Amino acid sequence: MTPLAQHLQASLPQQANCWWLAVSGGLDSMCLLHLVKQVQQNLCSNCPDIRIIHVHHGLQPQADDWCQLVERQAEEFGFACYSESVQVDAQIQRQQGLEAAARNARYQVFEKLVAVGDLLLLAQHADDQAETLLLRLLRGAGVAGLGAMPKQRPLGAGHLLRPLLSVSRQELETYAVQHELQWLDDPSNLDEHYRRNFLRHQVMPLLKQRWPGVLQRMQTTSAVMQESQALLQEVAEQDFALLLGKESAGASEMVMALPVLGLLSLSVARRHNLLRWWLQELGDLPPDYEAMQQIDVQMLCAVADGQPELYLAIGLLRRSQGRLYWLDRNERQQLKAATQVTMQQEEAMTWSDTLVQQSSVSLDCGCLQKAINGLYLQSGDKLRISRRQGGERCQPQGRRHSQSLKKLLQEYQVPTWQRSQLPLFWVNGELAMVGDLWVCQGYAVEPGILGWAWSADACLDASEQGQD
Repeated sequence: MTPLAQHLQASLPQQANCWWLAVSGGLDSMCLLHLVKQVQQNLCSNCPDIRIIHVHHGLQPQADDWCQLVERQAEEFGFACYSESVQVDAQIQRQQGLEAAARNARYQVFEKLVAVGDLLLLAQHADDQAETLLLRLLRGAGVAGLGAMPKQRPLGAGHLLRPLLSVSRQELETYAVQHELQWLDDPSNLDEHYRRNFLRHQVMPLLKQRWPGVLQRMQTTSAVMQESQALLQEVAEQDFALLLGKESAGASEMVMALPVLGLLSLSVARRHNLLRWWLQELGDLPPDYEAMQQIDVQMLCAVADGQPELYLAIGLLRRSQGRLYWLDRNERQQLKAATQVTMQQEEAMTWSDTLVQQSSVSLDCGCLQKAINGLYLQSGDKLRISRRQGGERCQPQGRRHSQSLKKLLQEYQVPTWQRSQLPLFWVNGELAMVGDLWVCQGYAVEPGILGWAWSADACLDASEQGQD
């Protein structure tokens, strides 16, 4: 084995179920592929299964050539190869650029394929790490950004590993030439209009000339920043638990809303730290400095009865009844559509023996599903589904008196933008159930008996019901 292959083998856990290699066809990933083949030959039967992932972005005329090169080399080495074509997200491209949109598309493929116990290997090296650090520094990134790329982290059901982060591009180029490897260069890598390419071709050579150990120094900086970020995450989790009124809490208890007064009670630094962590756990990108100032001014310090909103990279922040809500992209699109259409027509049906026997019933606004302690319906009942018109009153199961629906929705802290879309279920002319919030007094089944509950999700097709 070559020294580089020995270095690689020392960093790869043999207990993994599968090593997935992300191979683009460029120099770096083709070196990784060749090195992993050496490791496999050295480990023999102790080596995990090895599979190749190639993501076809279709952004360059040579994209088909890259795919063919990777598939040909994988076949020669005896590795299974999975090639998948993707389209970059136009919204992410507009907001963050083509490179970020392509990366997002790649990682969606990675997360889909990598299973529990699997390891995804990426070929990023020390020069990539240095460029990432500089780009984020120039963008005004904080501690998390200056940590650059971690050597390993969770990815989907498995984990991601960058085993070549301590290896320079020059070392890989020398290795590729010595072993007569084949690779294809991306012509866009020469376009210095891209910030990374400008750093690569204009800035980094000068830094290396003046400070020969610059790559190692930048690796050290990234490592220190990653340790600091781990500490900040612990603080965020503690503050999150404090806002929830618990001794401890984590991502498994993630909520879509946080109390505004609780956030304002924290110092600015801790509040911003918590919000960045919370939004990232929900699937959004952590806001930059300017966006965080907007959250403070527009959302948290708005008038008490205001209902401001702020668009983020992926989701949307809204404030209602003293709470800060995050809506994901689907909810955001549904909210936008709801404001552009008129109120839907009422839906009505007579409950029949056939419906009684079904496990779910499709509606225009979702579906009814069998559920413990749900709504009682019997054959012949007249069921009507409507939206709020104003003035409705009802008595939730277990309450002693009826109240206006408006006050009940406020008590249940239902965000104002959801109230107009909440379906009301009327049985024989009486309000019997309000969305998925409560069944009204006198309309619930006996304890432990199956009734009906509403879900906003569409029912499964008949061919899908009963399948895992």
